[in-house]
Amino acid sequence: MASFLRAAASVITESGYDGATMSAIAERAHSSIGSLYQFFPNKLSVAEAIRAHHIEEIEQSWIALSHEAPALSANALACRLVNLHIEIAKNHPVLLALLDLRPTPRTRTRRELIRGRIAAVLVAHSPRMSGSLAARTASVVQQVSRGMLTLYAQAEPDKRPAIIEEFKALLTGYLVPKLKV
Repeated sequence: MASFLRAAASVITESGYDGATMSAIAERAHSSIGSLYQFFPNKLSVAEAIRAHHIEEIEQSWIALSHEAPALSANALACRLVNLHIEIAKNHPVLLALLDLRPTPRTRTRRELIRGRIAAVLVAHSPRMSGSLAARTASVVQQVSRGMLTLYAQAEPDKRPAIIEEFKALLTGYLVPKLKV
């Protein structure tokens, strides 16, 4: 199964979700299509398995940032939030190709998990921030970050640093007043 997931990640990263086929995944895994279908009934189930495979590592990144957060200035934290999203995208490029995939119940659960981790980072930085404000702010950060990642994925490599800087400015302007609670 792991070889199918590696092959699928490679094919989806190269071809996009819509361009990837189960046949191409099986071929890249040096296996038969029948073997692939034994594990995954369709391409969406492959995508879900890829997302699930990466979530634990991603969650650990957010936990690590929550430990860093108290020592960071509000400006530095805003920049670090953007950088973390970019690090995740660079470490798991297939996730960029899956950004526009329609949500499933598991997708919603993973998004809630990450939103909770973002809220924990905010509270770790500003312990007086209420849970409701942290949750609301985390929702905005998550949506802004999703927009950034979409633009980042679509941009030519030489344009990506400018996109990152724009989002750092955006998140800094939004977060600094919120973190001074």
